[in-house]
Amino acid sequence: MSKLVGDEKTIKWAQSAQAGDKSVYINWDAVKDLPDEFEVVVTSVKYDPKNLGASFSDIGSGMFMPTPDMMYRIAEACGISGGSESETSPIIEDIDINPMLCKPIDASPTYQRKIVGRSVSKRSSRMMEDGSLAFSSMCTAEYNVWERCCTLWSNEEMYSVGYTKGTNTKYDNAYKRRANFDSEMKFAHSKAESKAYLKTIRELAGLPTGFKGADLVSGQLLFSKVRRSSLALKAETAARLGAISRGLGQPTAQAQLFGPSEPEPEPIYDDIEPEYTAEDVEPTLDIRTVFEKYIPEITDLALQESAKRTLEWIIGPEYSISNTKYYAKAIDNLKAIEATIPEAFRQAHKLY
Repeated sequence: MSKLVGDEKTIKWAQSAQAGDKSVYINWDAVKDLPDEFEVVVTSVKYDPKNLGASFSDIGSGMFMPTPDMMYRIAEACGISGGSESETSPIIEDIDINPMLCKPIDASPTYQRKIVGRSVSKRSSRMMEDGSLAFSSMCTAEYNVWERCCTLWSNEEMYSVGYTKGTNTKYDNAYKRRANFDSEMKFAHSKAESKAYLKTIRELAGLPTGFKGADLVSGQLLFSKVRRSSLALKAETAARLGAISRGLGQPTAQAQLFGPSEPEPEPIYDDIEPEYTAEDVEPTLDIRTVFEKYIPEITDLALQESAKRTLEWIIGPEYSISNTKYYAKAIDNLKAIEATIPEAFRQAHKLY
């Protein structure tokens, strides 16, 4: 069998698991035929079986699904990477905006054609046991802000009995409701994108549509990811160094096997400064966009609240990079957020 990497006890436990065990997601038959160029890393994604609510969401009928944070840990254990292929579109509907206007239930409808959310389709990839990349299907997720806001508003009306009881209300006039809708729309794309990512992870990891409580008593889910073996990497390094020592000028295994390529002619440059366009520069996100994308995915309530306060400062009139005290605090908050997110799912930026 090809080389296995990981905790020895975890590997033995995985190999001894019975067929159909819902805690093991490793294709041992494929691992046996893995070329020596690759190795398999076996990883245990642990959770507390006595506190499933911390890692799994109750989806009803005694079934559970991993939380977003748990799904990201699974993606890392499987070597799943989010691809750049993405499709996005607005959700446009003809809606009765009376709920936003706080009009009575029996008022005549006020129809308006409006963007009420976002739809995003994503594709992810995973290296398989033969060294090839497997791609998920284009998974689509929608985030309908109007439906979410209407639910919040109607629930508040119900518990306050039409705002006749209680004082702790958040959406008791049209201005507050419009602000709530606009605030949710700002994060609609990020939330839809994250939901689409989670679908690709579930597909590539081979997870069921739901777990029963009895499937989760072990306290761990076992996965594997394929990577280049240390033997193959050492061989490539040796070939590259050998090519350099012989003056081939091409530090690759190809040069060692086939000899150096024909030298390319020296380019002739005019005395003109090169012009660079936006396509020549690697795109990065500004600090506001980074926080807007991360906030919907933060599961820690204290960390999410801190991130929201930071974003309020960033979009406010007092924001300035030269305000070193507060800007440094914003960067510290960003580092704390990214410490909870696998590297493959972090936003591309150059903020620190």
